[in-house]
Amino acid sequence: MTAINPIIRLVRHAQLRANAPRIRANPNPYGVLIQRDIPYRDDGNPDHLLDVYSPSGDALPVIIEIHGGGYLSCNKEINAQHGQYLASRGFHVVNMNYTLCPEGSLSTIPNELADVADWVGENAAAYGFQKDKLLLTGDSAGGHIALMAMAMFTTGRAADFFGVRRPSVTPVGCAVSCPEGSFDPRHIPPNFPAWMLFLLLHKYTFNKEYVRHSSYEYYMDGNYPPVWLCTSPTDSLLYSHTRRMHEYMQEKGYAHTYREYTGGAHRLDHAFNILNPDWPESRAANDDIIAYFNAVR
Repeated sequence: MTAINPIIRLVRHAQLRANAPRIRANPNPYGVLIQRDIPYRDDGNPDHLLDVYSPSGDALPVIIEIHGGGYLSCNKEINAQHGQYLASRGFHVVNMNYTLCPEGSLSTIPNELADVADWVGENAAAYGFQKDKLLLTGDSAGGHIALMAMAMFTTGRAADFFGVRRPSVTPVGCAVSCPEGSFDPRHIPPNFPAWMLFLLLHKYTFNKEYVRHSSYEYYMDGNYPPVWLCTSPTDSLLYSHTRRMHEYMQEKGYAHTYREYTGGAHRLDHAFNILNPDWPESRAANDDIIAYFNAVR
């Protein structure tokens, strides 16, 4: 069994405590059908559970939602209201748990995502999934996982290094919010939480080959599929990181859509549209995600 750093235990507790009121406030604010805690691996592990959020009607595209939390904390409940909002706009949403670091890694988690994609394909008829319209969304660390998975599952970049298999159903679009995209120390934003995370993940962040293969400068290439990404200038954690990734993609000519959102009545901090999807500014960002996904499909 992996020994857990006591600081990581404290981070996990603090994250869940901070988000508990938000989770309890309204378990179904958008009136969609919710099916909870479905195993995508039949092993009794709570890390291998997912929820399905659905509007009325079958034969709809499917979004897999990947929560953030710095790779080492949080769970699918943090993203529940965001996923339910997307579902209310005409999608099935599959909100997944995954194995947190250090118990898991960027080898473990994308293979779990591949299992979820396979689960979507195997259960398409039962749930009314359009398996040829599979989409990914994630925020923060979940955004990094989604961006890497798009490379691993489509172009194969980084898949061999991390030992990640391609799923039977391949995603056709990806939208990420306030994403991380690299463990390269050159890209770490100049703030305490980012550097604390870098140090807590030292098993990976101090490994040069691991860092190289998990950086957007490696897993993105000329064949990388178009993606959508957003941030806010008031994101205190990853604004400079996300913007630098956009500038790199722009310089290389990689097709993507980039959006920055500014607050009106609210200060838009990290993952604002995930944690507060009812804010007008968050709805603007989430509606842009929906517009992007509608264009993909």
